[in-house]
Formats: sequence, structure tokens, C-alpha cells
Amino acid sequence: MLPAQWHRYIFLLGLIGLAAGMLFGTVPTSIPELILFGNWLLEGRFREKWQLLKNNRIFWALSLLFILHAVGMLYTSNAAQGIKDLRNKLPLEALPLVFFSTKAISAEEFRLLFGFFLLSVFVSSVCCFIVYLGYTKKVIHDVRDASVFMSHIRFSLFIAFAIMCAAYFFTKESKQIKWILGLLIAWLLFYLYKLEMATGFVCLCITVCVLVLVYSYRHANRFVSLGILLSLAAVLVFAGTMLYRSSSYFTSNPASPANRLLKRTYNGNPYLQDTLFGLAENGNLITININDNELRKDWNTRSRISYDSCDSKKNVLRYTILRYLASKGFTRDSVGLSHLTNNDIHNIELGVTNYKYPITSGIEARWRELVWEYNNQKRGKNPSGHTFAMRIEFWRTALYIVGKHPLIGVGTGDVQDAFNAAYVETGTALDANWRLRNHNQYLAIAVAFGLTGLLLFLFYLTYPAFVLRKYVHVLYWPFFIISLLSFVTEDTLETQSGVTFFIFFNAFFLWLGDARKRESII
Repeated sequence: MLPAQWHRYIFLLGLIGLAAGMLFGTVPTSIPELILFGNWLLEGRFREKWQLLKNNRIFWALSLLFILHAVGMLYTSNAAQGIKDLRNKLPLEALPLVFFSTKAISAEEFRLLFGFFLLSVFVSSVCCFIVYLGYTKKVIHDVRDASVFMSHIRFSLFIAFAIMCAAYFFTKESKQIKWILGLLIAWLLFYLYKLEMATGFVCLCITVCVLVLVYSYRHANRFVSLGILLSLAAVLVFAGTMLYRSSSYFTSNPASPANRLLKRTYNGNPYLQDTLFGLAENGNLITININDNELRKDWNTRSRISYDSCDSKKNVLRYTILRYLASKGFTRDSVGLSHLTNNDIHNIELGVTNYKYPITSGIEARWRELVWEYNNQKRGKNPSGHTFAMRIEFWRTALYIVGKHPLIGVGTGDVQDAFNAAYVETGTALDANWRLRNHNQYLAIAVAFGLTGLLLFLFYLTYPAFVLRKYVHVLYWPFFIISLLSFVTEDTLETQSGVTFFIFFNAFFLWLGDARKRESII
């Protein structure tokens, strides 16, 4: 056994290493976790640690989710997948075990920890932005491909929380550090926008609104609170109006000359006129004035991608070409194609469907894509490959499974098997390669463990927060809100990056809050 001070240094090394390393993939995440747990074992003092843990209600509450997965192994039929899932969930038990049997860190160590976390978020974002700009050999078909260390959505959660952390330390640090933190916040906001990180952006906006409302209610006088409330209401009305107007993105403009039906092309060939499709780009109907033979011949002479294949986003290239030509008001024939520049051709190859919103346009382009998917969903089109439409199909299928197994679910290892069967039983339109799992953490728990498991999961989330609400660090609340919001559109706890992000910060803040509560009692 090493001297106690050495074990403390190793613990801090593992803690800081994990805060920094989880931004960079599997190995940099796993090594600090092994250091923390290995040091915990070598440190010994198990009787003393057991005394610290056995009556700690917060620790046992945090152990509940892993225990739930372990119990789910008793009735799973796919034991191999269940063991794999349990291994992925090990941090849910290991980190609370280490934290709650270890002395809490000091304020200076806290500052150092988050300094490394913010630095790692910055470095990771710069690396991904370099990839996005094309300075590496990685081919970027979609902005999401630039997130090389973890999924695009998971990384957006790290960034959203990092912005809140930087804003907190901005109020505490010296003038020189404020400049650095201000630039970091500006960079991360730009990164969220430029790389179309809609999930992180929405989570950040909602979190800020909730925290501002709570703060004004608790600390501001009546008139200031009313002013803040009215300001937020005005912002919500404005946002709602913009969202409502966005429904007209793909509505036809009867006054547009491009919507006049023509009989023949310049070369004398007949046009295909599909007036039933109805959707438009920039007010111009997409599926009128089309001659596929002319488009195919001229496109194949100008592009390395065949007219009858898919664009870089795996969408049917023909429809991408039709939408892009419609956005410019050109006929969908050889004449219309001749008006396109080489840059236009390149945009179409990348999957850009409107000349106003090329791949570099940020969140606005992402929002237009979601509105397009929503319109197609309403029209009963195949949702395969479309983020929003597929999630609706995932959620519908998850509810179908819960309806069949309402009490205790299908078990830890049978989730994907249950989805595969349900897709067949419900006659889904999803292509086989898109028949994925929940993409909603609440439904993920309900499918695996039924409504009983869902209630326990909600208890797991809310009980520690309620008990320690007066003692947790202020940064716990933005983290908590971001996490709860992320669970709506993502099964965050089903990947290593997601589960580590959640349990590290959740257990960390609750550990410090529990220590603070005990000190105040003493």
C-alpha cells in the first residue's frame, strides 16, 4: 500500500484525466476510469469505506440504475448482449462507489478540474473543426462526420455544458481570465451554430431560460422578475412565430414564373409534370417541368456521381438535383442544368438541396432539413435516413413494445431483438439498416424494464437532486437540465461517451453536495 498522500494524488490524477479524456474517445476515457478504480482497490481501508457507504442514501440511490440492469439479466434471453450492456454501464456503479468513499476535493482542485475540462472541450472542438474544413484525409459527407471522437449529438451536450461552466467561472475569475473565458464562450457558440448542433443549441437555450426564470423568482424584486418574464415571453412568441412561418418553407408561390407548366424542353422533348407532390423550394414547385433523360445525360458528363445513385448524404440524387434546380427557379432539364456552376454541382453532390443553404450554413440549414422531414412524414413517405421522421418511428415502435411488456419490460439484453420483431409486426416502412433502437432514454428504460423500471429511473434522477437541492454546486443544475432534455431525443446512457458524461458529472456534483450537507450537520 502506498502512502495515503500518494493515493490522493493518484485519485486527483484519475479524476482530472477522466474530465479531460472523455472528450477524446474510448481509450482516453477508459484509462482514467481504470486508474480511479485500481487506486481505490490498492488503497484498501474497505471496512472504513463500507461504513461510509452503507448508510449513505444518495450512494444507494445512484446504484439503483446499475442494479436495475443487473436484475434485468434474470429474465433476458440474449445473455451475451445483456453482459455487453452491463459492461457498458459499469461506470454507473464504479464512479459513485469511488467518489462516495473518498474525501471530497477542495475549491482549488475543483477549479483545476474544470479548467482541464474546458481546455479539453476547446481542443476537441478545434480538432473537429480542422476535420470539418477538410485539412485531413477524412471525407466529410455531412457536418456530423466532423465529430471524430464521439457522436455529433453527444459532443453538443459537452459543449452546451462547457458554455454554462465557462459562464459561471466568468463571474469568479480575474479580468485576464474573463477575456479567455469570453472568447471560449464565443467560439463554442459559433461551433454549435456552424456545425449544426441543434440538440446542444436547443438544450442550452432552454437551460438558460429555466435558470433565468428560477433566479429572478428567487432573488430579483417583483418588477425585475416581471420584466424578465415578459422578455422571455416575447422571445417565446417571436420564436413561435418564426417556427410557424417556417412551415411555409416548402409552400408553392402561385405568382412564381417557375411554376408555369411547360409542354416541351428547348430540345423539343416532353416534360414530366407531377402536380400532386406539392412541395416547393423558395416557392418553386419541385416536381414539374422535368425531363430525366436530358438531366441524366448532362449530369453524368459533369459529375463523378451517377444520376441514378445517391448523394453524399445517402439521399436519392435525382431528388436533390430537382430540389436544387427548383430553388433557383430553373427548369429540370439540360437548359436548367447548364445554368449551374461547378460549385452548384459540388453542393448537390454533397446533398445540399437549396442554393441559399449550402453545407456551411449552420443551424438554419439543419432546421430547414427538419421541416422538410416533417412535411414528408405527414405525407407518409419512407422515413429512412431522416433524423426527425425516424425518431417518430423509433418512439412509436418503443411504445408498441412497452404495450406488450408493460410491467417489467423485455430485459437487459433483449432490447434490439424486441425492436427487430416489433418492426416486422408493425410493418414499418424503415429500411432494414435503419431499424434502430429508442433514441429516447425514458423509452429505452421502459422497453427494457417496463413501467416499473421507468418509475425507478425517475426516482433515480430526482431523489438525490431533491434531497441535496440546498447543497449541490450551482453548476449541477445546468448539467441536470441539459441531461434531462437530452434524454428526450437520445438514449444518452446507451453509449460509453454518453454514460460517462452523465454519471461522471452527476455523481461528482452529488458527492460534493452530500459532503457539504454532512459538514453542515456536523
